[in-house]
Amino acid sequence: MSLLTFFALAALLTVTFFFITSFQRAKRTQKPSISYENDLVFYTLALPSFYKKESQTVCNKAFAQAFGAHAKEALAHIETFPKKGSVITELTFDNDVRKSVQLSFSTLFGKENTPIGYSGIIIDISSFQKNKEHLLHQKERLELALEGNDEALWDWDIQTENVFFSPKWKHIMGYAPNETPSTLSSWLNLVHTKDMAVVNERLKAHLDGRSDIFSIEHRIRQSDPLQWVCIKAKAIRDKRHQAIRMVGTLRDITHEKATLQNALLENERYAAFFEQLPVLAFIKNRQGPYLYLNRAFQKFLGFKTWQSKTAHELFDAKTADTIDDIDRLSFFENRFNHTLELSTQEGVVMTFEVYTFLVETPDADKAIGGFCINKSFKL
Repeated sequence: MSLLTFFALAALLTVTFFFITSFQRAKRTQKPSISYENDLVFYTLALPSFYKKESQTVCNKAFAQAFGAHAKEALAHIETFPKKGSVITELTFDNDVRKSVQLSFSTLFGKENTPIGYSGIIIDISSFQKNKEHLLHQKERLELALEGNDEALWDWDIQTENVFFSPKWKHIMGYAPNETPSTLSSWLNLVHTKDMAVVNERLKAHLDGRSDIFSIEHRIRQSDPLQWVCIKAKAIRDKRHQAIRMVGTLRDITHEKATLQNALLENERYAAFFEQLPVLAFIKNRQGPYLYLNRAFQKFLGFKTWQSKTAHELFDAKTADTIDDIDRLSFFENRFNHTLELSTQEGVVMTFEVYTFLVETPDADKAIGGFCINKSFKL
């Protein structure tokens, strides 16, 4: 072997050894990343991000800026969670302020599709949490205000079909405290069979935009004693005027219905009493037209039309003038005992004792009521 050949071979071996050792050193010091392009994207992400591959944890620039001296503490806290899905926790940021954050994890896979680590991002949700707490506080105040007015709150998200029912609503509708009704059927299934058709009709009309307010009263199915509720609500619409949400109140009106029913029964009793009186009974307003004549008075007049007619339209001029005098004496001189002559349909003149009294009307005006008793009448 010539000297030149020997030196050439030695040089080749030296270069080869240099490349082998350089490659091994580079391999030992290489960061655990998938590729240079992926690392470049990772380091420039605006959200605090991190990944762990093998035994090394790597954070991007946004992570370092967000947590600063607390970065190690943050990573130690992150290690305590399962490395999949999302979780909400609190971390201390570089300004020593603890904030609510959402950690979202994802598994890293190698070339053979085997797990080799995990990655994650951190989203600051402290503002969202504060807004959520503020909205919850407002909702609580609204519920308290409604409960003070004996009303319950319900909120229907039409797009998701979920319904929020306040505790007061559940109590009124007969749900147990541990039950969680959350659909529209939770209400509709309790509507009394006799009221279901009108409830569905009005609800559809409001959702279709054919009414400004949804308002309905209905009975509750299988309630004993029978229970009534009043529901009022309004739909919130999108730009296409489609209903996307409906917010309303519910109030127990069972007592009011019972009171109204009792009042109607009482009025019916009074009406039946006046209708069966064997004397002529009437009510007329201050301006003259009659508001009520009982059956005996109508029969005396021959059952002619009397509604809203004055004495001058029902009697002869002399009788009508006498009736006007009775009205004047009753209204202005507080004289409530009078004498009046009336002719029957057969032309027989009868003398009546007239007893009048003043009646308060809903419009704060006064009407006059009275009885005409035939002097020859005997019990």
